[in-house]
This record gives sequence, C-alpha cells and structure tokens, in this order.
Amino acid sequence: MYKFLLSILLFCCFTSACDRTPNPLIQSTNTSCQEIQHEFGQTQICETPQRVVALDPRSLDLLLSLDVQPIGYAEDARVLLKTPQFGATIDVKYLGDRITTNPVYVGTWQAPSQESVLKLKPDLILLGYGGEQSLYMNFSQIAPTLPLSQSDRHWQEDLLTLSRVMNRAQQAQQVIQNHNQRIADTRAKLKAVAKQQLLLLSISGLDSIEVFTEETFAGNLLTELGFELVVPPLPVRYGAIPISLEILPQLDADIVIVMASGDSTVSQIQKLWEQSPVLRSLPVYQANQVHFVDYHLWSRITGPIATELITKQLQQILSI
Repeated sequence: MYKFLLSILLFCCFTSACDRTPNPLIQSTNTSCQEIQHEFGQTQICETPQRVVALDPRSLDLLLSLDVQPIGYAEDARVLLKTPQFGATIDVKYLGDRITTNPVYVGTWQAPSQESVLKLKPDLILLGYGGEQSLYMNFSQIAPTLPLSQSDRHWQEDLLTLSRVMNRAQQAQQVIQNHNQRIADTRAKLKAVAKQQLLLLSISGLDSIEVFTEETFAGNLLTELGFELVVPPLPVRYGAIPISLEILPQLDADIVIVMASGDSTVSQIQKLWEQSPVLRSLPVYQANQVHFVDYHLWSRITGPIATELITKQLQQILSI
C-alpha cells in the first residue's frame, strides 16, 4: 500500500510539473533553459533553482561554496551526529557552520527517501557519488536531477557546472581563485616539511588497510602541496592499494597520515594502532610522526570547503 501511495504521489508531482512546463522541443529554443549533459543523459533546467536538495556531502560542499543554502540534505550514514527523523532539521558534520538555514533530513546518501524529498517540492536535486542510474531516474520524476560526480580529485568542473545552473558563475571563479591561492600559500608554508616521504593510509581495522595514491582526492591534494607519496609497487584499485599489516613495516615513510575510515572513529583507530605491537614499534610512530584524521573530511566531502579545512588541519598537525 505504501509503495502504491508513493507511486501516486510521484505521478501527481510529475504530471503537475508537466502542466507547468512547455513542450520539450520548444524548451530547447528557450534561452532561459539549459541542457546539462552528464553520465546518465541530460537534464533540462529552466530558470534559476530556488529550492535545492543535496543528496550527498560533496554536493552540499559545492552548493555552500556558492553561498546557496539547501532545503534538504542526505548525510552519510556513518557520520550522522544524532538519529534524525525524516523531515526534521539535521546537524551536519564539518559543513554545519556554513549552513544558515534549517535543511531537513531526507535520509542518507546511501538510501535517500523519495517521499521526504517529494514533500519539500524542490526545483533541483543534486545527486553525488554513489548515485546510481535508478536513483537518478526516480528523483527525476520529482524535479530536475543533476549528477555531480565527474571526479573526486577535481571538483572544479562540477562547481562550474553547478554555478551555471545557479547563475553564480562569478562566485565559482572566485572560489577557484581562492582555492588556488590557498594551495600556493600552504605549499610555501610546508616547503621544508614536504621534502619528507609521506604515507597516506585508510584504516577501518587491522584487516582493512589501504595505501592511498595521488589518484584519490586526499592523495592528489597532498601532491599539490608538494609531498611525495610513498606508494608500494602493488595493484591499484580505485586509487588505493590494499595491503596487509605485515607490509607496513616495509614502507619507509617520514610522516604517516591515517584516515579513520568505515564506521571507525579517529580515537578508535588511534587506540587500535597503540595496541598493535607491529604498528607501535614503527620508527615513524616512535618519532611522533603518525597523525590520525577523519576519513569523512579527507575523502568523502571532496569539495572546496573540505580542501580548506584539510589544509588548515594539515598545518596544525605538522606544527607549521
């Protein structure tokens, strides 16, 4: 019965939108409409959206960097600060201080709620990483849905696409300019320490360890800042190299940054490291050069605001 009622709601919303929207063939000649090409096809957007829902942290980062406030948001299930109810306001980790309105919880990006989004009556839905074509098709029945997942490493392209949709091209150029200046300034400050070999790890447990390469968001950022990453000659999968605990002592690094991933917290992974005879005996750990950070900030948000926060944290943990 629930699925039947939801289908009716979606159908009504879709047909109502059709009543308000001109024929698609005519829209293509309307200068107020834009056709945005993406991996799932194309999305037509007419007029500047006023009610935007972000279905993942990266989309939220890009949206906020353009000074656009969302009406709804789907958080990562692993970092929910509380247990929000659908339709209730939500506290957002790391990006919360940039939010000046009260976006409501519409589920997680792993399982966003169509019903919750439908109730908000959005005129644009942003679909980020992990967004499957089925999600795109379903949410496109509610409002124009735009996937923003061109590259985890390079968010600039998606920012420029979103800025055209939101009529904020000038703001986007300023964001990119500020980012480039921040990278240059931070690189100069880190010049001396960046000469050292750095190992970037993702750890959710002693049986789940990965070395991140420059093909990842965090690895690419560290490379931009002048660091040379320690990368073992092993097969790479999605920018990361799975390794066993026994391999770690063979990797010669002056600095190690450990991202606490999965459902693990930074404190849990730090404690895990301290309790492991293999890990706590590493020379780099004995030299107090193993630093623990949150994977969510370093590898899930992957936008300009996250970059700013990471560069600040990096200077703090390296005492620059």
